[in-house]
Amino acid sequence: MAGIFCACAATLISTLWVGLFLVVPAHAVHDLKGFFSVAFSILFIALVPAGLFGFVCGVISRLYLLVRSAHITTTVRLISECGIIGVLFSLCFSLFLRLLAWGPVEWTNLNGILFIVSVGCPVSLLYGILYRRNLLHRSSSPPAPTN
Repeated sequence: MAGIFCACAATLISTLWVGLFLVVPAHAVHDLKGFFSVAFSILFIALVPAGLFGFVCGVISRLYLLVRSAHITTTVRLISECGIIGVLFSLCFSLFLRLLAWGPVEWTNLNGILFIVSVGCPVSLLYGILYRRNLLHRSSSPPAPTN
């Protein structure tokens, strides 16, 4: 479930950021219909790299949080750890693109890295916020009785 959530969220957030920060300031669209048309096109372009990497990071993050859930007792700590995980995994995205020979080389400069972190960190924070009850519930369950 975590992999699917992160794949969908990464694709949607990256599409939103590209649309808002690259397409709209360039005056490439003049009305709402044109914006949705461009956003729909960008969605399919971002689907493969962002979706695949988001899925892998979501699964790994979920496993990490399951291991750490016994030590996480507050929502603030859970969300802060999710944010840190999001930033660290985001920094690996340009390496992931280079290994698969995808994407432009410019994604390894400062602007590209800031864009990547601005996608990965909110995805991880959203996951921590939306699934906090499930993650915190695991850590607060009483130990099994021993006979």
